[in-house]
Formats: sequence, C-alpha cells, structure tokens
Amino acid sequence: MLKLLLLTAVLALPVASAASVTLGAGQTVMVDGAKITLLRFTDSRCPEKAICVMAGNVKASLFVVRGKSARLHTVYLPGIPVSTAAGELSLKAATRREGSGAQKLTFVVEK
Repeated sequence: MLKLLLLTAVLALPVASAASVTLGAGQTVMVDGAKITLLRFTDSRCPEKAICVMAGNVKASLFVVRGKSARLHTVYLPGIPVSTAAGELSLKAATRREGSGAQKLTFVVEK
C-alpha cells in the first residue's frame, strides 16, 4: 500500500519540460502557447583562428507573446536564463557567419 501511495505521489509531481528552438532573425515559433519572435541579434564574438583581446558575445532581442502579455527580452551568449511568459528562456548556441548564409541562434525554453 505504501509503495502505491509513493508511486501516486511521484506521478502527481509536475514534470519540467524543455523545448529547444533554432531561429534566424525575423523568425517566429510557437512554444506551449507562447509566440517567440527573434527580432534581431548582434554577434561580437572573436572570429575563429583570430587572436582577440576580448572574446565578445551574442546579444539577441526577443518578443514573447502569450495571451494579452507581450514583452521584449534581451538574452546573451554566454548568459543566464531570462524569465518570460513562455518560461525560462536562455540562448544556448549561435552559428558562425559563413559566406552569405544566415546565422541561426538556438534557444532553450524551460517550464
């Protein structure tokens, strides 16, 4: 009986869910009922095989809408998660510029 109660209690706990999304500038994605748009970003990282005084960073501006809530957020790579209407949002990776190809940023959204 005790095992059944413990199993029921464990199954009733909320499960953290995470979504990984990759966007280019101007792209929008829906995550769990929230609309996330990557408005723009800047990449000041040191180019590969270059010697730089500072490593630089990636700064992204995101517009997050859920219901009547709409807010602009700024996230950095490297950086810490930002609390949004979609959940805790963090910038995890950014592709490097290659020729004329568009850069993409990868974000993780955790509930």
